[in-house]
Amino acid sequence: MQKEEGRRKKEEGRRKKEEGRRKKEERRRKKEEGRRKKEEGRRKKEEGRRKKEEGRRKKENLELSEF
Repeated sequence: MQKEEGRRKKEEGRRKKEEGRRKKEERRRKKEEGRRKKEEGRRKKEEGRRKKEEGRRKKENLELSEF
């Protein structure tokens, strides 16, 4: 009876440990995904600014070349 109870407790401990590891890994993965999305957003924003600036320069050059 005591052996069985000990075995059950050990198994429960292993299960809890594994569950903790899984949760920790899940949190880490979510954080990493959030960072990746944030960086992607920054990159897209910067790309948009760059394109806008290029368009502005082209427009200015066209206006200057007309004179």
